[in-house]
Amino acid sequence: MKWRIIAIAAVVVVAALVLNAFLVARATRSAQAFDGGRILELDGPDLNVKEFGPPGDRAVVLLHGYSASVQWWDRVAAALPDQRVIAVDLVGHGGSEAPRDAAQYGIDGQAEAVRRALDALGVRDAVLVGHSMGGVVAIALAEQDPERVERVVVSDSPASDDLVDEPALAGLACAPLIGPAVDLLRSVDAITDSSLQTGFAADFPVPPLAHRSLEQLTHAGVCESGKQDGDRAAADRLAGLNKPVLVVWGERDVLTPTASNVERYRQAGLSPVVIPGAGHSPMVEAPGEFVNAITEFIQSAASAT
Repeated sequence: MKWRIIAIAAVVVVAALVLNAFLVARATRSAQAFDGGRILELDGPDLNVKEFGPPGDRAVVLLHGYSASVQWWDRVAAALPDQRVIAVDLVGHGGSEAPRDAAQYGIDGQAEAVRRALDALGVRDAVLVGHSMGGVVAIALAEQDPERVERVVVSDSPASDDLVDEPALAGLACAPLIGPAVDLLRSVDAITDSSLQTGFAADFPVPPLAHRSLEQLTHAGVCESGKQDGDRAAADRLAGLNKPVLVVWGERDVLTPTASNVERYRQAGLSPVVIPGAGHSPMVEAPGEFVNAITEFIQSAASAT
């Protein structure tokens, strides 16, 4: 009798995991304005964008990293002087649409969605500033649309796929069957805090915006975002764009470790600017220093035309 009860309980648990995995995998979310942004209805996933500065067909375009949102750029965007600045929520992030199609979350899908957004916004000349995953999206967009993209800044974007130290919880959340159940705990700050801390220096408190942005993701957004075809290193792709590029890094980055990534970029012929004291997210941890690091480079785009 005892073993029969245990067997029945096991079947019930497995059935519950299968049902939960099925429901979670099919979860979608419509676009909804987030952090003061507005929704662009596009031929593809609708995106939330937030604009600063005067209008014009030239813009600085800010692309956040994995599990982040436009909110991460607020202090940087407001400090960039006298120019149009557009922060974009990538597919599935922030207020942007979270579709069912996994390909839309990959690097190429994200780059195509940003390209559509720039078309809709009338941006003909762009300086792309991408953080972490957003930096890889910026590289892909520059490769896809070289006539529009004038120059590229990447911050703490892994120089190659093997130079990332992912938190253990991130992999567990995407495991078959058990992953969707684990992912239900994403709304519990005490559980996600340790994983999110890797996105900042060890002594920088995880800000509420990190939790808020993470909770916006569906399970597909958690597990499919940032995937890409091919294995060519981001450092080599960035160096091969044949346009001005700038690499910025946090001195105390542990998620994409500083020493190994900076060295890999240097091997590709680039010289990263390292921001003292900052971790993986210098635009949040040290926005003034981040703005100082990129302002001259960005302003050079306008003076070159």
